[in-house]
Amino acid sequence: MAVTAQQVVDAQVHLGSLKNESHPKTSQYWAEISNGLVVANPEIVAEQINNVHNVLAEAKTAGKEILVVCEKKMYAQELEEYSKKAGFSYLNYKIPGGFLTNFDTFKKRIDSINEMASFLESEAYNSLTKKEQLIYKRKFARVNKIYKGVTKLTKRPEVVVVLDGTMLDVLLDEAKRVTNLETIVVASTSFPRYWDSEKIVIANVNSHKSLDFVVKNILS
Repeated sequence: MAVTAQQVVDAQVHLGSLKNESHPKTSQYWAEISNGLVVANPEIVAEQINNVHNVLAEAKTAGKEILVVCEKKMYAQELEEYSKKAGFSYLNYKIPGGFLTNFDTFKKRIDSINEMASFLESEAYNSLTKKEQLIYKRKFARVNKIYKGVTKLTKRPEVVVVLDGTMLDVLLDEAKRVTNLETIVVASTSFPRYWDSEKIVIANVNSHKSLDFVVKNILS
């Protein structure tokens, strides 16, 4: 079922940044300025959410590798849950620099982590001393915290969803250097770039309720 403007308002998705923090490049999506706060047009926001939902649904049907990224601690658990449910890969703790442009190197690291996970289930691991097991588990936990959401990636992502484009501006620069990569951005009115209107959602990214509404509806 398509998202409506009223649902956007109810979830407060349309509330943007302060006027002096908002960027003119997002002004085409503004409805008004209320008490110094930019308010986005809820009808446009609803349309953006529906557009992105359709883009991701088509990509999934086509069998493309989809990666969802977000460094917001307040939303790490929910991002993991929704991404797993949708069958998408994710990075919800720290986005390693060069993950998109230097993926072949990171693929070797991912393969190594998968080997470590297999070793934890092996007889060889059980034969280690308790101290050796603890050291190995701690080593695995450190790397798994970052890479656990991408252990099923078999190739470089073909679609990446960036939650809070302003916060992850460096990642967007990296994405631009990757050929044939579709980049979808969810960002507040402070977003300092022009972006494909079919692949952006202007939203209140600082509210858990708002972000949850957007992510749930674009990934479902």
